[in-house]
Amino acid sequence: MGTLVAKLLLPTLSSLAFLPTVSVAAKRRFHMEAMVYLFTMFFEALHHTCEGPGLSVLCFLRQDLLQYFSIYGTALSMWVSLMALADFDEPQRSTFVMLGVLTIAVRTYHDRWGYGVYSGPIGMAVLVIAAKWLQKMKEKKGLYPDRSVYAQQIGPGLCFGALALMLRFFFEDWDYTYVHSCYHCALAMSFFLLLPKVNKKAGNAGPPAKLDFSTLCCTCI
Repeated sequence: MGTLVAKLLLPTLSSLAFLPTVSVAAKRRFHMEAMVYLFTMFFEALHHTCEGPGLSVLCFLRQDLLQYFSIYGTALSMWVSLMALADFDEPQRSTFVMLGVLTIAVRTYHDRWGYGVYSGPIGMAVLVIAAKWLQKMKEKKGLYPDRSVYAQQIGPGLCFGALALMLRFFFEDWDYTYVHSCYHCALAMSFFLLLPKVNKKAGNAGPPAKLDFSTLCCTCI
C-alpha cells in the first residue's frame, strides 16, 4: 500500500524540483523568470495532485485548466530561459518575452499535445539567439559568448532539455510515474543550467531579493 501511495505522489513531489531553480533565478535577479518557474511548478504540482485518487477535494480548478496551464507554463519557461540566455537589452527583451507569452498561449490552446507546443518556442528562440550572436561575432570578430559559456552553460543545459523532451514524448509508455518524474527533474536542471550566472540588465538595486514563504504564497495567489 505504501509503495502504491508513493508512486501516486511521485509526479507531484517531483514537480517541486523547480523550487531550487526558482530560488536561484531570484538570487541572480531574474525575477520575471523566477515568477514563471514558480507558476509552472504550482500548476504542475496541482495538476498531478488532482489526478490522484481521493485527492480531488484539493482541486479548486477544473482538470482541463490545470492541464492547460501546466503545459503552457512549461513552454513559457523554456522561452524565458532562452531569452535570458540571449541577454537582450530593453525594450527588445520585453518585446520578445511578451511575444512568447501571447503566441504560446494561443498555440497551447490550439493543440497542447503535439510537439509544436515546445518545438515552436524553442525553434524561434534559437533563430533569434543565433541572429543576435552572429551579429555580435561579426562586431567582435571572434567567438561570442566565451567558450566557457558554451561548455558550462549552453551545452549541458540543452542536453538536459533534450533529455527531458525525449522522456516526455518517447519513453512515458514504459512507466509514466517514474519517467514523468525524471522529466520534471531534467527540465528543472535544464532551466537551472541555461540561466546566466548574473542578470546584467538588473542594475545594482541592493541585495538580491529573498524568496521566502510569504513571497511564494503571494505569488501563487
